[in-house]
Amino acid sequence: MKKILEVCFWIALAVFMLLGAAVVFWQLVGVIFVQPTWVTVPSKTLSTVAFSASTACALFAFVLQYFMSSLKDDGVVEDEI
Repeated sequence: MKKILEVCFWIALAVFMLLGAAVVFWQLVGVIFVQPTWVTVPSKTLSTVAFSASTACALFAFVLQYFMSSLKDDGVVEDEI
């Protein structure tokens, strides 16, 4: 279960980081070439998916912290985590 959550966390992290970078880059190009639609379109098209991925990433991280604290409570050495 922990491994599945870790994989989901890393996938969600990669998705929202890449989409966030794409939005910023696309908007920067729109500002440089003075194209207002290039500034507004990325946030309309990609923001929902990026925000959803960041929410999922935060939820996975929240759940994973309980796995870490339960390992510490069970006496597992911190180097093994």
